[in-house]
Parts: sequence; structure tokens; C-alpha cells
Amino acid sequence: MKVNENFKEKDAGKVVLYTTSMGIVRETYAKCNCLKQILRTLLVKFEERDVFMSTEYQQEIKDRMQCDNIDVPQLFVDGQHIGNAETVERLNEEGELRKMLKAYKCLDPCYTCKMCGGYRLLPCPSCNGSKKSVHRNHFTAEFVSLKCMNCDSSGLIFCTFCKST
Repeated sequence: MKVNENFKEKDAGKVVLYTTSMGIVRETYAKCNCLKQILRTLLVKFEERDVFMSTEYQQEIKDRMQCDNIDVPQLFVDGQHIGNAETVERLNEEGELRKMLKAYKCLDPCYTCKMCGGYRLLPCPSCNGSKKSVHRNHFTAEFVSLKCMNCDSSGLIFCTFCKST
């Protein structure tokens, strides 16, 4: 259970919601939006981790849940798994979710990062999101195209402004 302890330490004092921004599977997308709206209605500041935009978040939730097939959305509070959409909706209807999240209530929960617009990801400044970095071969007049080492497989990096706040 060392893996779960690492996540408890990493997410101490946070409300984390794993979602997807991929609207192709409408039911899943609707559930993600519903949970985000519930948290906003309760004035809870939460960190959204979009598994569609980041392979790192995909691997993170698989490690957390110790399973390969994960349904999103999934809610974690202070590193503890609360549940999926149905569980969170039930807790909200029973009034338990409000009690559980009382310590995380914030007067300005809808703060949006000015750098990334709340997506927590930005195009890589080294390759501009192309996933290739071009270097000049000093022995010839040719340019060599290499895989960019600064970004993920989508050509994105984590927003440094969001990471610092």
C-alpha cells in the first residue's frame, strides 16, 4: 500500500476530481460536468485532472485505483477515494457530501488560471506542441528533427503557474 500513501501525501488538503474533456462518450462527459457543477455549487475549490489531455494523469489514476479499466469521474478528498459519479451524487442528495467537504469550502472556488485557462496544461514552449525539436547539424547545412524531451506524448507541459499555486 506504499503507492496509496504517496498519493495521500501528495494530495493532502486537496479535493481532486479525475475527469475527461472528450465529449465523444456523452454519458461520461455529462457525468464529469455534473460532478464539477456539484462541487462548484458547494463552493469547493478542487483540482481537475483531465485524463484525456494527459497520459500522466491516466497512469496516475490507474496506479491509484490499482486497476487498468477506470471509469471517470472519480473524486478524491485529502488523498482518500470518495467514489464515482453515482456515489458522489448520492452523497450530495443525502447531504453527506456538504459535511465531508466543509473544510474545503472557498469564497472564490471558480478561480481560473490566467495562463492555461484552467486546463492545467500548455503547449510545450520548446516545440510549440509539435513533439519535435529541430536542431542544426553543425557539420552540414541540414536540420535534424528529434523527439522533444520537454513535453508529453501530446506536445503538452503542465502549467507552471498552476503548479506553484
